[in-house]
Amino acid sequence: MDVYAIRLNFSERFDPMLFERLSDRLEPEKKTRLKRFYREEDRLRGLFADLMIRDAISVKTGMKNHEMKFIQNEYGKPALKCHGDIHYNISHSGVWVVGVIDDSPVGIDVEQVQPIDLDISKNYFSPDEHQDLMSKEDKFDYFFTLWSLKESYIKILGKGLSHPLNAFSMKFLESGEIIMKVDGKRIDDVFFKQYPLDKEYKMAVCASHCQMPERVTILTPKELAEKFLYR
Repeated sequence: MDVYAIRLNFSERFDPMLFERLSDRLEPEKKTRLKRFYREEDRLRGLFADLMIRDAISVKTGMKNHEMKFIQNEYGKPALKCHGDIHYNISHSGVWVVGVIDDSPVGIDVEQVQPIDLDISKNYFSPDEHQDLMSKEDKFDYFFTLWSLKESYIKILGKGLSHPLNAFSMKFLESGEIIMKVDGKRIDDVFFKQYPLDKEYKMAVCASHCQMPERVTILTPKELAEKFLYR
């Protein structure tokens, strides 16, 4: 497994010509979807998420960018066509774009910690999680800790929010291990790991095994762009 992250800089306007050249490296349908975004931030998140995964697939398989074709399942989760042994997932929030690639199903989520109506936890969290949340001093921090973990599991399933977030519970053991419970019973075939990006974000990976890297590979927009400009 490899885990990647890119921090985007929205304080400076991105060169439109460079965006056009990089988006030409994507499939036409994806390029068209990116152009439909009204906000430049959304276009850049989508562009670099796609480039990140394409680069990760190339590193993992040796495939050339033009050889990569993608499909989606009925819930919209993308996959590499004709390569069932390659699994990946992406997420983005605020200035961060993150991705993970593995040889078995995997999910990733990143969330920006910000004020939110904590009452929604009654609808999206299990009773145990809501009780844990209410006991915390920094409730916003813990809310997004739970949310990122739960989203990473939803994304490994690949069924979108058709699987209710309150149908399972996340629990932190004294050992630091993160486990998941359904109807009070521990589920043993999923594993979780959190990665620190910066103090304003929570990031989590969910996998079917515990062999997850200790660190995130941090890429810069410049180095990733250069890889595709000169391929």
